Amino acid sequence: MHCGYLESVLYHFQISAALRPNHIAIRSTKESLSYAELDARAEAIRKTMAGAGVRQGSLVGILLERSASTIAAFLAVLKAGGAFVPLDPRSPPQAILNIIWHHKLACVVSDSATLLSMPQLGALPVPVIDVDTALSAGPSENHSIAAKVSGPDPACVMFTSGSSGEPKGVVIPHRAIVRLVKKTNYLPFSNDQVFLQSSPLGFDASIFEIWGALLNGAELVVPHAALLSFGDIASAIEDQGVTTLFLTSGLFNLMIDQRPEPLRKLHYLIAGGDVMSPAHVAKAVRLLGPGRFIVAYGPTENTTFTTTYPVPPDVPADKPVPIGWPITGTALHILDDNMRPIPDGSPGELYVGGSGLALGYLNAPELTRQKFVNDPFAQGAEQCLYRTGDIVWRDEAGLLHFLGRMDNQFKINGYRIEPEHVETVLRRHLPLTDIAVVACPLADGAKHLVAFVIPDPLAPLTDAAFREAATSFLPPHMIPARLEILDEFPLTPSGKVDRSALSRLAAKARTQKTSSLPYTTALEAALADLWCRQLRLESVHADQNFFDLGGTSLQLLGVHAELERLFPGQLSIRDLFDLPTIRLLHARLSGVHAQDSTAGAAAQAAKQVRARQSRVPLPVASRVSSARGG
Repeated sequence: MHCGYLESVLYHFQISAALRPNHIAIRSTKESLSYAELDARAEAIRKTMAGAGVRQGSLVGILLERSASTIAAFLAVLKAGGAFVPLDPRSPPQAILNIIWHHKLACVVSDSATLLSMPQLGALPVPVIDVDTALSAGPSENHSIAAKVSGPDPACVMFTSGSSGEPKGVVIPHRAIVRLVKKTNYLPFSNDQVFLQSSPLGFDASIFEIWGALLNGAELVVPHAALLSFGDIASAIEDQGVTTLFLTSGLFNLMIDQRPEPLRKLHYLIAGGDVMSPAHVAKAVRLLGPGRFIVAYGPTENTTFTTTYPVPPDVPADKPVPIGWPITGTALHILDDNMRPIPDGSPGELYVGGSGLALGYLNAPELTRQKFVNDPFAQGAEQCLYRTGDIVWRDEAGLLHFLGRMDNQFKINGYRIEPEHVETVLRRHLPLTDIAVVACPLADGAKHLVAFVIPDPLAPLTDAAFREAATSFLPPHMIPARLEILDEFPLTPSGKVDRSALSRLAAKARTQKTSSLPYTTALEAALADLWCRQLRLESVHADQNFFDLGGTSLQLLGVHAELERLFPGQLSIRDLFDLPTIRLLHARLSGVHAQDSTAGAAAQAAKQVRARQSRVPLPVASRVSSARGG
């Protein structure tokens, strides 16, 4: 066995499978798989991949919903020596085709239901493997064959927003995944844990969930729903015995407000992805007790977590929450513009490195050289540091504190967004004179996107055209919640667009868009009051669309939680996407049929909104051999 193999995901999974072959590896609503069964399922898929030409270094798109077979497909790619690339079945078909064409994936793994719903895949220039057919063939006689992968070899690709309008593919090696979940200092991983796979597969938190379980002989609960309600999460904790849970900061805030009691049963709750709300953090640590609640911070380029903060019982509810200390295998420096160290207590840019570092960006050597720079403090072999663009300071205890960004980039519900990315894409597909995308603050640190547009005077821009372009060409987390038309943009003294002024204008315009209407029944008035509380608005019109008012999928989860208490079991999350106005929601709950005209218009709006909100971020792929650029 070569030394590098000891750093690979495959090595640690095979240890789990050898030591615990009959223990449950994955449990879903449909089936349970032992470690031996999961290994056999992965081997059956690997055999079919080999016949399709997948070899060492291949990139393989995984176009599947969350399921046990999806995890088996990830393993199969690693067994073949390739890197898996999650693709979202809810994304626009043309966007998926563009990814596969442009980045030359070796093949795509899907299933019969997805293939039936996307006939466009029949024209693909690469093999498409039906995972159901692959599994029906069974594994080969020569079982447990695995490629000779090493720690530095690519394992998967995760994507973040890019200022050019194209997502940046982050190539994550085996050793980075192993560093995250093996022999680390922030969490005592063990084989008696039960993880919930709640994150979208294209979001890097899924790396922690999936491999934190499978590389430690633990159990992974895989729910079917794309967007989990608070009830789904509570049921997983109470009925499935989940002990370890990750929540993005926005979802964490809502869970603490709406459904905190089930969280008491967790052994460990990890939250992060954006600036944490001090009041919610203080409430959570009181709820769980000391040593069980952890705040996590980290860019995708350093594989999910860079620093963690085990929250102490006496954490103040009115002061910013630290982002913590570095996890095992992490190097970090706070530097000035000339890459010189900043003394403790002073702000500077955070640079990170170590075994969690990505290999670079796919097919973007220049960008890789800009962001992954030589480590001037390394002794011996040449090493790299990643420039995070985050401004931090370190206190006397060594704790890091986040202050803000050096650029326009921001995070919404854990997803990193560069506004230039959204602007560039929309410029390509809409008649615009100019566009500026900003984050509009809501409450408890929440935000949503607002697009300010100066339209082309010769081609008026309608809200419908804007929504059509946005839903067709942008992943869900980058789609602006609202469109605002301006004659001109406010400018700074240096002549640049004043994005701070636009953010303030967005907040003001949001309140002005609401209007009240005498409600016809007490139920309608109660529903309107519920919306106002979730949307932080003074009033709403009975026919206004929830998402037109700036509502997000997270806020919709809050609405669902309150309705579930009032009308248990009557409405699902999907129902709320289909009923985006007070009038339609009232009609469903009261059993009254809405007028055809209202229902038709709202149904069309619901179709657009559901397409936008129920999808998870769309990843892309490229050739791994060109990933390392600096």
